[in-house]
Amino acid sequence: MNDRDPRSGEAPPPDPRLLRIDALFEQALDLEPAARTALLDRETADDPSLRAEVEALLELAASEAPQLQPDAVREGPLLRAWADAHPQAPADEDVSGRQLGQWQLLQPLGHGGMGTVYLARRADAEFQQLGALKRLHMTLGSREFLHRFAQERQILASLNHPGIARLLDGGRDEDGHPFLVMEYVEGEPLDRYCDTRRLDIGRRLDLFVRICETVAHAHRHLIVHRDIKPSNIVVTRDGEVKLLDFGIAKVLGDADAPLQPMTRTAMRMFTPEYAAPEQVAGGTATTATDVYQLGLLLYELLCGQRAQDAGSGSAAALERAVCEIEPPRPSQRVDADAAAARAATAASLRRRLRGDLDNIVSKALRKAPERRYQSALALAEDIGRWHRRRPVQARPEGFGYRGWKFVRRHPFGIAASTAMLALLVAYAVTVTRQANAIAHERDRAQAEAIKAQQVQALVLQLFEGADPTLSGGNQLTARELLDRGWQGIERELGAQPEVRAELLDTVGEAYRQLGEYDRARPLLDSAIETTAALATSRPLLHARAQRSRGRLCIDEGDYDCADALLLQALATYRAGVAGPDTDVARTLEELGRSRFHASDLAAAERYHRDALAMWRQLHGEEHADVATSLDNLGTVLRHQGDYAAAEPLLSEALALRRRLLPKTHPYLARSLSNLAATRVNLGEYDSAEALYREALALMRQSRGARHPLVALVMNNMARLLQAKRDFEGAEAMLRQALEIRRETMGERHPEVAMNLNDLGLALAESGDPAAAEQYYRQALDAYPADHPWRSATVFNLGMLAEKRGDLAAAERHYRDALERQRIDYGEDHERVGIDLNRIGIVLHRQGRMDEAERSIRQALTIFRKRLPADHPRLALVLVPLGELLTDRGRNDEAVVLLEEALKLRRDAFGDDDARTVAAAQALRQARERRDQ
Repeated sequence: MNDRDPRSGEAPPPDPRLLRIDALFEQALDLEPAARTALLDRETADDPSLRAEVEALLELAASEAPQLQPDAVREGPLLRAWADAHPQAPADEDVSGRQLGQWQLLQPLGHGGMGTVYLARRADAEFQQLGALKRLHMTLGSREFLHRFAQERQILASLNHPGIARLLDGGRDEDGHPFLVMEYVEGEPLDRYCDTRRLDIGRRLDLFVRICETVAHAHRHLIVHRDIKPSNIVVTRDGEVKLLDFGIAKVLGDADAPLQPMTRTAMRMFTPEYAAPEQVAGGTATTATDVYQLGLLLYELLCGQRAQDAGSGSAAALERAVCEIEPPRPSQRVDADAAAARAATAASLRRRLRGDLDNIVSKALRKAPERRYQSALALAEDIGRWHRRRPVQARPEGFGYRGWKFVRRHPFGIAASTAMLALLVAYAVTVTRQANAIAHERDRAQAEAIKAQQVQALVLQLFEGADPTLSGGNQLTARELLDRGWQGIERELGAQPEVRAELLDTVGEAYRQLGEYDRARPLLDSAIETTAALATSRPLLHARAQRSRGRLCIDEGDYDCADALLLQALATYRAGVAGPDTDVARTLEELGRSRFHASDLAAAERYHRDALAMWRQLHGEEHADVATSLDNLGTVLRHQGDYAAAEPLLSEALALRRRLLPKTHPYLARSLSNLAATRVNLGEYDSAEALYREALALMRQSRGARHPLVALVMNNMARLLQAKRDFEGAEAMLRQALEIRRETMGERHPEVAMNLNDLGLALAESGDPAAAEQYYRQALDAYPADHPWRSATVFNLGMLAEKRGDLAAAERHYRDALERQRIDYGEDHERVGIDLNRIGIVLHRQGRMDEAERSIRQALTIFRKRLPADHPRLALVLVPLGELLTDRGRNDEAVVLLEEALKLRRDAFGDDDARTVAAAQALRQARERRDQ
């Protein structure tokens, strides 16, 4: 349909002066100020008003983005002149009630860049029909707008697809305002439809594929939509998807005379938050533009966040936000609300988006159009491959392309960012040189060159995060740096197995340290596989891969796997050296860590003592490795119940680390937490809380808020809060820790189970036994069948049974826990004492006095051996023993014990604490019976 002037019936010719202004504006826009002034001096010397028009447009382009501020555009001299010549109604005038052609306007449905949309009813007598009538706002009216509006009618009339709202009618009203009537679609915008129904990722992707197929239909008709966004996509009650508003669509290969814009700046037509880079830069819109906008739509469907933030800044800021800044991956933008709207937890949603879906979105959102998916159907087909668990076509962009773009934009950024990961570079370079020293001389030069290239490539991509256009002006985390760098270079690694093994091990270990176990595992497995073929010629390289994978086995709770790998690595290292060796000491340390987590505390102590002796031989006393070994050994002793021996080792480790390490080093946080736990065991609660709070702040700062070591500190601190009767604070902290652990470790892991147990304990002590039992049962399901920590949960189930009055069940649970804990911890461990104490209490309540007294006295012997004389936990045994002796008529003995218990609790908790009140009441009863 051709646009005609309503007065002449002919298409009006373009205004030569407007064309001249636009041409000068286009030339001047890309020039530096001096060159721009020279151009205007030369071209407008005889026409000051022409210069004024161009300068006004240039000023407008440098100010707030005009496409976001239509009032500012209207105030420009060029458009003001047009408005003077074409008086019109205000843009926001509500003309409800008027009749346009055969259509009666009922009410506004919405306002858009080109017009207002009304709900309309066909007013003739032939049939009843509702439609969505769009009436053009003439506030920005121009010949181009009139042409565009006529073009929209032709576009919609040519499209016949169930996913596109049909054109019903069109024309002009008596004032000359163009309008067209489209099928009225009742439904909800796509994003609201998905969120209110809590559609999971699979169902959202099904809808998205249908949208891609609709867009592909338009592309086959040589039509580009150019404004794909959630509000332009409606889902009906029947679940049908309708794509609306081809109002700014462009016909590819339009044979008509080209449209003549007033100015490029004033007439850019797009929604900034959903604009493609070529739209913002004033380039040509193609099918790749729609692919980019489909990528923006997919990003929002997956994680609930917009990929790009246009803000309300200048045109330059908008161009930077859209054309330069790479959005974070969808998996990095997940929060709890978004996950709930997708019927998932934050952890499970992150895991599902990670990898292929992240890569699919990234490919659709590449800044260069030619590097995106070739079509909307190609994007839909990759989603289909993901659904079928087949390899997808999307891969991270190669290093060569991104590296060239980065260096060109920021030649000095690489040098500045090098300091951020200097240790990683030094490590990679060092192991590369060691490998070359062992390699055959014939291949030495070639291997050196390849390794240097690969290390350089990895480092450059890791440091690319220093580019502020990629990080949005923020410093990227170490995890984000690794994600950007490693995924781009992994497939570019050469055929050199030594290079591959070293880089796989280095990056896999980095991910492990970050708590990204799912990402570390395939890298470290690949390193094992790669070095296995080199075990004869490069045994130390294979041992290193075994040790790294063994570390990850410990983190994942597979201690048999860890022991097997670490023992093999230890044998290899010992075979290659004669005396004290760093690798031997480090492997001993990891074996001690594995045995500790498996609760084989005797073996753990032995390994850690051997490691400490070797570190002292290698370094003396003042060294960070010595501090680590002290910390490990002290932690083992604490778990053995030897708090008096553990405390000085842990204090020494912390003091060493404070002297030797940076103030933000994560090992400081670990020392603080371990020492705090021991201070809790020793009853020094105020000191322990201060240490925990410092540890938590430092661990969050150094590791990130979602790291499993943060969860470890939170779990330990929650136990302190429970001891101080702050059950609400303890419960909140335990829930946060549990979320982090499930996210990083999965559902079945000893530390997840321990966290569930502690949460149940907090709920039990705060008065919610039903909820507590649920968490205890979940903990038992999460533990491996023979894990030693299970006994603590069995004991806690006994506590619940005792509170319910089911003394037989309570005794059974306590005895089961006692049997296992004697095996795991020995006869005189504090945990054994706790079991004996509770068994004695239950026996007392059953009237089995002799058995009860024997059990409680055994517990008191263990407590006095393990705890200082002024420790308040002694009262846990002193009070029930005093009550038992009172009931047996041995009141003098009871009073002595209860007086000791009251003093301990009063000193620790004050007179008003419930525990102190209970001890005072028991003492008062014993005294009354004694004095009778």
